[in-house]
Amino acid sequence: MAWTPRSLWLAAGLLLVGCSTAVRQTAPPFAFRALDLRQQDPKGAPAWDLKSPEARYDIQRKLAQALNPRGTVFRGGKPSILIAAQRGTVIGDGQAIQLEGAVRITLLGEEPVVITGDAARWLPREELMVIDQRPVALDRRSRISAETAQYFINRDLVELRGAPVLEHWQDGRVATAEPKGTASLPLKVKAQWVDWRPEQGDLKAPAVVRGERFEPLEPAKAGERKTPTASLVLTAQGLNGNLREGYVDLVAPVKLRRSDGKGWLDAQKTRWAINDQQLSSDKPFKGQFNALQAKGDRFAIDLEKSDVKVTRGCELEQPGERLTASRCIWNWPSGRFEAVDQVVLKRDTYQQVTRAKRLEGKIGDDGSAVFSSPGDRVNSRFTLPQNGQGEGGTRRSPAPITF
Repeated sequence: MAWTPRSLWLAAGLLLVGCSTAVRQTAPPFAFRALDLRQQDPKGAPAWDLKSPEARYDIQRKLAQALNPRGTVFRGGKPSILIAAQRGTVIGDGQAIQLEGAVRITLLGEEPVVITGDAARWLPREELMVIDQRPVALDRRSRISAETAQYFINRDLVELRGAPVLEHWQDGRVATAEPKGTASLPLKVKAQWVDWRPEQGDLKAPAVVRGERFEPLEPAKAGERKTPTASLVLTAQGLNGNLREGYVDLVAPVKLRRSDGKGWLDAQKTRWAINDQQLSSDKPFKGQFNALQAKGDRFAIDLEKSDVKVTRGCELEQPGERLTASRCIWNWPSGRFEAVDQVVLKRDTYQQVTRAKRLEGKIGDDGSAVFSSPGDRVNSRFTLPQNGQGEGGTRRSPAPITF
């Protein structure tokens, strides 16, 4: 963007204090009733402006200090970004603007994005904003916090560095810098660094990420302060997705671990449907729930209900028993599960084979699964051992029995 000094105006409402024809070294800063800085692009359209109801100007240092500054960045002559802070310092004729106190940068559009922080440097010529104190980027459902952030305006790119954290909630409420509670925050993902294009929605974190799912807190008693604990821990080798389209893909290998040590799941590329709070993969996986081992061709996890669904090729196995079915579902906290469609249960005892349309089960206190088929018809076949021997001293073949 070309710089045209003639288009930059510094307007003062009531004239200065302590002004003389020859400015002495000890002259106090000029006090203005108002500050109005404006910059045009090469075509004469507005590029950006900065206004303040009160400012002080130091001629020797070429600094203007403003209270409650408000700025606008234009695109195609129309407002695109709004800027607000409690205090501002303008260096020179606008080469750099330091913003401090409750800095708020709002990207306008159908779904506005807000970037907040305690302090920021605005470099208009470079179309760059650097937020180096507690930056937080928010849209209607997501929140990304980090130690530092750089917003490249012309590239639609926010670089978040210093242990950024991605949080997401479902209820579509207006985002705040500090969301209260964890009931609407099923999964919090920590990364090493994140690149986000807020207008397009693209999100990328190409290094190892760690996610934690928190259980909703019960109401605290008077004077009591509760700290949420993670019930599920997720790790992946990175992530990429689009927040506006509502998904994030976790890079394999993807590992989920219950914090109580009672279950785990190893998967390949997994999609996090952030608006539905669901993890799913159409690739084979394996896992374990207490003593029950599981594997399948694809799965889906409802993070709110803690339900794990194997939607194709379900196999469950524990010592002495093996079950196969077209589909399975189990609830992680309760330990209850259900197998549906073409269910076959094989037991080593008596070589028993049970077939049914549906079998239910539950993880017992000893960690093993107990299968049942309440109210449904089953077909069982097993072999009883023979105690005697046949003619010629040879043992007779066990006789199969079918029910």
